Amino acid sequence: MAEGNKPDFDVFAIRERDGEGKDIFIKVGVAFKRRNAEGVSILLDALPLGRKLAVLPPEKH
Repeated sequence: MAEGNKPDFDVFAIRERDGEGKDIFIKVGVAFKRRNAEGVSILLDALPLGRKLAVLPPEKH
């Protein structure tokens, strides 16, 4: 992970809404594919309150 590299994934905390519609996804960090090994490295900018996370490809704008 060199400075300036774009992340491979966005990391979201999922806030479940008890029967009130769709869950809310809150971006809490990014993830990078590991170059010399399997898996990803995750960098969090905020700590999620719940226990559910989603790691998704970034949206293309």
